[in-house]
Amino acid sequence: STKQLSIKLSYAAWSNRENIYLYYRLRPNESWKEVSYSTPSLIEINNIEPGDYELQIRKLNGFGSNNNSLLTLPFHIETPWYNKWWFYGTCVLTLYGLIMLYLSIRTRQLQLSETKLKSLVEEKTIELTHQNQVLEKNNRIMSRLISIISHDIVTPLKFIQVAGKNLLSKKEKIAEDLKQETLAEITNTAQELQNLSTNILNWIRFQRKNRLLQQVDFNPSEIAEQVIRILGPSARIKNIHIENKIDAGLTVYQYAEPFRILLHNLISNAINFSERGSITISLLKNTSSFQLKVADQGVGMTEDQIENILQEDLIISSATVDNRKGHGLGYQIIKDLTGLIDASLGIKSQKGVGTTVSITFQTAKA
Repeated sequence: STKQLSIKLSYAAWSNRENIYLYYRLRPNESWKEVSYSTPSLIEINNIEPGDYELQIRKLNGFGSNNNSLLTLPFHIETPWYNKWWFYGTCVLTLYGLIMLYLSIRTRQLQLSETKLKSLVEEKTIELTHQNQVLEKNNRIMSRLISIISHDIVTPLKFIQVAGKNLLSKKEKIAEDLKQETLAEITNTAQELQNLSTNILNWIRFQRKNRLLQQVDFNPSEIAEQVIRILGPSARIKNIHIENKIDAGLTVYQYAEPFRILLHNLISNAINFSERGSITISLLKNTSSFQLKVADQGVGMTEDQIENILQEDLIISSATVDNRKGHGLGYQIIKDLTGLIDASLGIKSQKGVGTTVSITFQTAKA
């Protein structure tokens, strides 16, 4: 990094400066210059570029054009490391590497952003698809519920109104056996309306996603007796005997309210599709699960009917099966509740023999 050169000259003390004639030049470019005789005598060279040089100092010895003494001092100024080719090459390569590194990082970031965006789009698409399916399901449910309410509720209510009005206005003219038959029909119709309304309310309650459920220890035999007391009158009208074979001392750990609703719907379905015989309720328990079974001696079902019930699509309808009225909401509630509490539904049936419906619950405590 040398930029300036200072050369100090010295000569014999007895010499007179007036008689000393010194000149210098820097080869290869400069011409002769006289040396300054200040104290001390200096030759100063500034702004030296890297390269090879010769400093020539000439002393005049006396008279004559060639009566001179000449001193030649060769020297070399090194090129600074930051001005050498390899430094520029290194800078270029470093700059190229930094640019490539930046482009690589930026490309990686863009790829990650694109991947995240694709993932987000896929999630939103799935979410929108699910919401669309839920909306379509709700629309179908709403249509079916309107159909059920308009037909399966309004029609029986009209019957009760007309039959009650006739009993009041024509009670003197109606025979006693016809009165009893009409009252029995009114009672049976009212019971069916009550069961249907209860099912609709239960089903609507458990459609709420934020509904909190809590597992507790409970006695399934006691719950079965409670349900039998509610549905017993409907069974007795059809001479159907409901038998509770659940061990009275048995305790299980599960969701008590869904268990009661499931059992209510299983027994109600068994009564609706039976004309005689008995309905048996049983429960088999092991270390991590228990299975509830409701068996009837009713009309039974075909394989197609069982498949229709177990499929994911809705079965809510106002239909007739073997001339027996069934709105299908009971099994829809059963499927929804079993999915909600992580239970499994199974159906075994034979046409004209009867049906056994089983629900398997998990009982392992958290």
